[in-house]
Amino acid sequence: MKNLILFSVLILGIILPGQSQTQSRYPKNYFRSPIDFPIILAGGFGDVRQNHFHSGIDIRTGGEEGKPVYAIADGYISRINISSTGFGKALYITHPNGFTSVYGHLKKLNGAIGTWIREQQYKKESFEIDIPVDPGVLKVKKGDVIAYSGNTGLSEGPHLHFEIRDAATQEIIDPLLFGLPFKDIVPPKIYNVRIYPFDENSMVNFSGNPVTLAVNGSGNDCKVSTKDTVKVSGNIIFGIQALDFSNDTGSRDGITSIEFFVDTVCYFTQKIERFAFAETRYANSVLDYPQVVKNGQRIMRSYIAPNNKLSMYRKNKNNGLVNFMDTKAHKVLYIVKDVFGNTSRLTFWVKSHLPAPRGIRENRTQKGTLLACGKSNHFSAEGIIFDLPADALYEDLDFIYSTSAAVHGSYSSVHHLQNETVPLHSACTLSIKTDGIPKALISKAVIVKVDGNGHFSGESSKLESNFIKTRVREFGNYTVAVDTISPMIRPVNVGQNKNVGKQQNLSFKISDNLSGIQSYRGTLNGKWILMDFDAKSNLLVYTFDDRIRPGKNSFQLVVRDAVGNETVYQATLTR
Repeated sequence: MKNLILFSVLILGIILPGQSQTQSRYPKNYFRSPIDFPIILAGGFGDVRQNHFHSGIDIRTGGEEGKPVYAIADGYISRINISSTGFGKALYITHPNGFTSVYGHLKKLNGAIGTWIREQQYKKESFEIDIPVDPGVLKVKKGDVIAYSGNTGLSEGPHLHFEIRDAATQEIIDPLLFGLPFKDIVPPKIYNVRIYPFDENSMVNFSGNPVTLAVNGSGNDCKVSTKDTVKVSGNIIFGIQALDFSNDTGSRDGITSIEFFVDTVCYFTQKIERFAFAETRYANSVLDYPQVVKNGQRIMRSYIAPNNKLSMYRKNKNNGLVNFMDTKAHKVLYIVKDVFGNTSRLTFWVKSHLPAPRGIRENRTQKGTLLACGKSNHFSAEGIIFDLPADALYEDLDFIYSTSAAVHGSYSSVHHLQNETVPLHSACTLSIKTDGIPKALISKAVIVKVDGNGHFSGESSKLESNFIKTRVREFGNYTVAVDTISPMIRPVNVGQNKNVGKQQNLSFKISDNLSGIQSYRGTLNGKWILMDFDAKSNLLVYTFDDRIRPGKNSFQLVVRDAVGNETVYQATLTR
């Protein structure tokens, strides 16, 4: 009997930690909410987006800025990052239990935190700053107001971006795993499934084109909208478009797991519980990237590309690729879950057939130059050199290249590199030979991307051996242009000899036509002043501090672009 009890204890000791592994890894009662009102989500953890997985949750603030943001537990400010893009003004708190909390798009940092970072900005004479903070400098207690919510950085509206990370690895973890006051009993919504022929010998409905099936219902009652059975042959991959919504609030959370079966065989399992920042751009490999580019539709492929290095995959067969070579009907099952385990299931059938005779299936691809994923590739043609590092492509690519005549304002042919429906994972080196740029303008030359309307967008470039060289992270159409136009400075509430005694700030709109703003510098009475820059609105603001004095003040703002063009604005102001 004693041996039986001991055996039972040992078994429980083995099983129970596995059953409660998520709970033990992610404590449920340690953290409080970062806000003092109900959590309603504008964006969920792990949402698969173009170029990234969403790395936290976006908490709605009622369309307003200035809501108090609280430390979720005791700890210390370990990092402050102030940027005109990204998370804007962001705080990082390291907690003694091994986790770090992150608060982004903040309007203002509170109290001693704001005072300390302002001192660092003045010391470095830079608005943009990313600085580690020693443990003893800025300690916080659970429930302290550390900041106020805002709309800084690349936020698309007022909200709080909130994350919890593993302090040791800096992996981002779904915050809803930590027992925050948030409930969800609604299963995910499946919108579409998409079926793709994988190679030249594969067919869907006797075609080389994918087929999309709309899905109705939710939970265990999901059904495809068509009664026609899709015909498949050869190597086929599948994809699914799904989102999760929470109760009646309109909150949107991410899809936590996707399981894909054919005839009870599991071909693909993906679980997004945590991931590293180094992995985030692999989202482009998960997505049906052409659909994202063409119409914004985010379909997740149930397929692991050869150069997809994500760690979130579990049980998979043949990387999700299914081979249909018989004449039978096959049952397809998707099981989709959110972080709370709410589940939707979709079952439908496909009919396999033998390979069609040669000639029935059209040739899908235009033949070009094979670029193999997993190794570096070098491509050159007249007037162009294009180098791709080993991790640039997710799959082998039949690379299509062509040229067309120079367009108005350009100094080289237009080089057409594949098209924008193919993603690049990492930056590639592009060099274009110039054609007839006057010697005086060589220093102003930039490689530009040309859109469908003939508009230019510049890339930071440099001259090397008669080639203009830059780094690009997108396929598309490129040529060389020159930027001779200085940046624009437009005063918003400033004017020569203006009395600013009733104002709280000086505001300007700054922009550049081509190469982009490289730097800006504002001074009052010859001394540098801190000016906040919001890149999405091109708004530059100096909030009055002790640098502005009673009486007359001499103000100067200098803005430079990436090729050295400069604009200077000067004014005498009275306060």
